[in-house]
Amino acid sequence: MTFEDDVIRSTVDKLIKGDDYRDEVVNSINAVFFDFVINFFKKIVDAKMNDETITLDWYKKYFITSGKFSPDEAAIFSGINKKTITNIYGSATRNIVLDAANNNFEYLSTLVTELENDISKDLAVTIKISYKDITVDLSLSESLLVINALATKKIQIRGGAWSSIGKKVEKPLIDRLCELVGVPAQNIDNSHFHKDRSKSFDREVDYKLISRDGKIYRIEVKLMGKGNPESADATIARDSDIFVADTLSVQNCNQLAARGVEYLILKDNRDPLPKFRQILQRKDIPFTK
Repeated sequence: MTFEDDVIRSTVDKLIKGDDYRDEVVNSINAVFFDFVINFFKKIVDAKMNDETITLDWYKKYFITSGKFSPDEAAIFSGINKKTITNIYGSATRNIVLDAANNNFEYLSTLVTELENDISKDLAVTIKISYKDITVDLSLSESLLVINALATKKIQIRGGAWSSIGKKVEKPLIDRLCELVGVPAQNIDNSHFHKDRSKSFDREVDYKLISRDGKIYRIEVKLMGKGNPESADATIARDSDIFVADTLSVQNCNQLAARGVEYLILKDNRDPLPKFRQILQRKDIPFTK
């Protein structure tokens, strides 16, 4: 998922105010998902109206094997996502994704057909979709396939959103903190950092601040749940000097302090700027406000 500038700004503002940013992510997930649902329903109407079969072949022909959609999209329509395919097959090349989509569709179509035969006398489920002057009805088996595809897409969107929000917000967040306290531009390095290949243990960091005497301090940003051990462990992997997080457990704080790493917790901190200034003072990084 791609976060628009206004979502990033809102997230940064909430973090600095000590508010929970997660509602911004949820709102974005829902917006992207609903957009997918509307377009998917339009495609279903088009597919149903252009095929006369009464079996599930119309769905497979249009959504899985037609070539109208990318392999990733075909996989979603078949009820499986690319990440799952990678985990199962160890790869996600075009042919592997399409083969997995076909196999999963065959399995699901058999399953839902059996279910429809078993419960059709007791349960009736029909999805009716109307677009402009056209209306189509989906049988129980067709409806189950569509519902499964929607569920698969929601999982994919949600996973992508939560994994990318931190990366999208890292630099704007520190940019904003530095702006609010007046760190001079010459003491900021927010460029994209690459791994130093001369150091086998080195990894890119999110941000760098420079002291008055030219010493570089590496900053790591993590938007993680409280108590997640990966939060504090990231500072070891990236040899960070300053750690900024939305939440940290007491144990995480103790670990960071024992390593001599400065840390700034944002959530429930209505004004993180005094603590940020203290960190800058201890590192001899200038600021004007």
